[in-house]
Amino acid sequence: MKQGSHYNTLLALAFMALVIGACSTAPVRTVTKGDELAFVNFSEPGAWEQGAYPGATLRVVDGRYRIDVLDGTGTLWWGQWGASYGDVIIEVDLEQVTERAETAFGVMCRVRGRVGEPVVVDPTLAAIMDSTPEATSTAEATAESTAEADSTAEADVSAQSTPEATAEATTEADVSTEADVSAETTPVPLAESTRVGEETPEPSAAGAAALEGDGYLFLIQGTGAGAILRARGRDVEPLADWRTNNAITLAPSENRMRAVCVGDYLALYVNDTLIAEATDDAYSEGQVGLAASAANRLGVRITFDNLQISAAGE
Repeated sequence: MKQGSHYNTLLALAFMALVIGACSTAPVRTVTKGDELAFVNFSEPGAWEQGAYPGATLRVVDGRYRIDVLDGTGTLWWGQWGASYGDVIIEVDLEQVTERAETAFGVMCRVRGRVGEPVVVDPTLAAIMDSTPEATSTAEATAESTAEADSTAEADVSAQSTPEATAEATTEADVSTEADVSAETTPVPLAESTRVGEETPEPSAAGAAALEGDGYLFLIQGTGAGAILRARGRDVEPLADWRTNNAITLAPSENRMRAVCVGDYLALYVNDTLIAEATDDAYSEGQVGLAASAANRLGVRITFDNLQISAAGE
């Protein structure tokens, strides 16, 4: 992720227990597409969140966003980016390149986090900083600090010139030096490394999930099933459980997905066919994400292209 949020149990069960339903019914609510808010064709390398991790890589390659899941343990990996939206319709071309069908992939809406957003400067704070008088010049400040340090050092030497004091000071200096070296050479755990687009490093994989894992998932499988789920940190709850539909092309293949997030209404369409719908009001706004998972030892490669984010029509 991105660092993965471990939805292993739920995803693994989903691969084994699919609800059969080949026919689509009319939607409970009809939502039309309004103005385009963003369009991403991944022509630029930094167009989306990227990262390389022991279990997956997420990057822009040859004009597509690609998620390679390597561990195949059912861990969900996702990348998010850009502005936060409330009511949106998300459309994307997605392709499962590899053959194994034990997969889950799709889009997320209202994802918590601010990955890739520009830092907004508080105008009040900026004005205060601009109006602060300049301090003494660096040279003068350095000279003054040096003089004070020399005076302090002379006083300390005069007060502690005994052999015992000298030995004690030397010991303390050695301990201090050892501590500094130890702190400088301690390796930073991989989970604490900063991801592309982040302002600060995440404390751990669990922390990443707690900060950025919340949101709605619209997923399909290589087996031809789809579902809508709510993610809250590491916990995932199906809002519309897995259901097969003939409109979903089996892996390896390409599909066009549309996710509707309007008010408390959520709907998943694949190739212009309604797959699932649900209502939930846990999240009102957030970023857009692209996600993939695998429950086989070979993992999966998913690519995404022509991502369009639109407002809901009037």
